[in-house]
Amino acid sequence: MIDLSAFPIEDDIRVISPPEHFEGGEDEYDARIGGALRANVLRCGHGAWRLIAHYATRPVRTVLELGAGGGTCSLGLIDAAPDAALLITDTSPSFLRLIQRKCAAAGLDRKPVQYATLAGEALDLLPAASMDAIVIASALHHVADWQGFLRVAATRIRAGGVLAIQEPFRAGNLIMGVAMDFALSPLWPAAAALDPGDVAKLAACRDSIYFLSNSCLEKIGEDKHCFELSEMIAAADAAGFASTAFHSNAHFENLVGADLANRQGKCSLVGYLASFLRDHHRISEGGMAKLAAHLFPVLQHLDAAYLRGDGPPLLGCMVFRR
Repeated sequence: MIDLSAFPIEDDIRVISPPEHFEGGEDEYDARIGGALRANVLRCGHGAWRLIAHYATRPVRTVLELGAGGGTCSLGLIDAAPDAALLITDTSPSFLRLIQRKCAAAGLDRKPVQYATLAGEALDLLPAASMDAIVIASALHHVADWQGFLRVAATRIRAGGVLAIQEPFRAGNLIMGVAMDFALSPLWPAAAALDPGDVAKLAACRDSIYFLSNSCLEKIGEDKHCFELSEMIAAADAAGFASTAFHSNAHFENLVGADLANRQGKCSLVGYLASFLRDHHRISEGGMAKLAAHLFPVLQHLDAAYLRGDGPPLLGCMVFRR
């Protein structure tokens, strides 16, 4: 296990970084998109563990999960890696207690699992070469200096160990931004017109995609990046990782049982966009019906390319090996 004895402990949670609370509330996030309603609460973590085991060239006995949130990945990691010592971290103690309750309900409340408040920017507080793997499920985009994070991560992972991440990627997200430009155009048919509330939400979603895709801007707030694949590979090389693998258009959960030799995944652009607008940006039911009738058919040829496995990455999993 990672030695955390230098850090204070409060209610079984080590305090490495100052505790913070998630914008909008932890329970609200979990109820909407954090994993509370997932049909299979173990699948994401099982896929992450499969990637780790596939790419690591050393025994994986110590695993850090950073930015655990509501435990979408945590429970599956705990279940899939019963012999590994896990350190589950987030900046929010409320999220960590939520994960502990979920583990108890699922019969996964076992040792050796440690919990700690830890921000990505504070990874250097952990001992060097103390981990065999680090897992981040859609949380690296919260770290402002992600290139600096990769440099520190490379010094905290033992040779042969891996950093496995799941993140949104710029190329596909920009296509979604353009699709929303269509829906917001004054040339759009009157029958497709959205109500003012949905127009504002759609515009905010579109603007956030363009904002997060601009790597020249300093960003403040929860979300800071939508990643460019070539930039991530270059940063990993500069950080000292020995190799990088990219599984395009796949979340961790999609890799359970998948052929890992095939790194070009299949997904639905329309399905991803619909989920993004409905769950993350709360477009109304009526607004979603109008988008389904008027916008989504315009995207059918692009969607077909994605379903064939030919679409540029909307999302993806990367594994960096030391």
